[in-house]
Amino acid sequence: MRVLLTTDGSKESIAAMRAASRLLSSEDRKVDVLYVAPELRSPKSGNIARRSIEDRVAAETRRILGEAKQILAEEGIDALTLSESGSPANVIMHDAEDYDITVIGAKGRDTRSAAGLGPVASRLVEHASGCVLVGREPPGDRGMRMLVPVDGSAGSEQALDALSSFFDLESAEITLLHVQETLWLPHEPPAEQSPESPDPEAAQNNQLSRELRLEAEELLAESRIRVLEHHPGVTTSIREGNPANEILSEADQGDYDLVVVGAGGASEMKHSILGSVSTKVAWNAPCSVLVVRVQE
Repeated sequence: MRVLLTTDGSKESIAAMRAASRLLSSEDRKVDVLYVAPELRSPKSGNIARRSIEDRVAAETRRILGEAKQILAEEGIDALTLSESGSPANVIMHDAEDYDITVIGAKGRDTRSAAGLGPVASRLVEHASGCVLVGREPPGDRGMRMLVPVDGSAGSEQALDALSSFFDLESAEITLLHVQETLWLPHEPPAEQSPESPDPEAAQNNQLSRELRLEAEELLAESRIRVLEHHPGVTTSIREGNPANEILSEADQGDYDLVVVGAGGASEMKHSILGSVSTKVAWNAPCSVLVVRVQE
């Protein structure tokens, strides 16, 4: 497993590195840590001023990467440090293609917003081709708690595969969650129907709800087999409502360390307007989120 940890020296990127160190399996793990320095523009004052700026940038690069290497060493990881210059989003997006997982803090040091994702993290979550781990508060000493929404799509199946491939599950508590979207069917009883008469449409809706519930239970049973069939720490749950809202509610109430969510391949127009489920979860979750994108 090749892991790219990104840092800009911010407390968010440090939290992301620590979270990734504790969440990701240590088996066959190769870790690189990357800092993207700002691209220098030639000052009008000449070569002396440019060399002075270059020296300051180089010193800042050494400081940030040295701090990152020390933090990772405390977590038992001997990482290779890398530095490049340019647009952080462009550089990380390009380099991420060579790694299984790219780790980024929810916000960078220049982001003023207190909530959500910074511009670099947001772009990676929405457009990166591989798995992106938005690292937040690292897990404590207790066993890890993981939440995995499943809906039978290619994205959720790849999320289950990523869960088994990238994490040590033996000591983890895992909740497989299916959100059954609330049925909305217009219903007006016929004018001639008396209040005491059976309502055929209501009976049909109830039957449909029962069938959807059975399908959800079958899907969760199949998903459990894909993860760890007999693991006592794997539980299943069914909620009804808006998928993103219910996932976030469960993540908040269940005190999870990680949410693993699948994402579609191509970005649809409705996603750019309303926001996909995976993007909304990555923006608002109280814990780390692994976004697993389907490859087209």
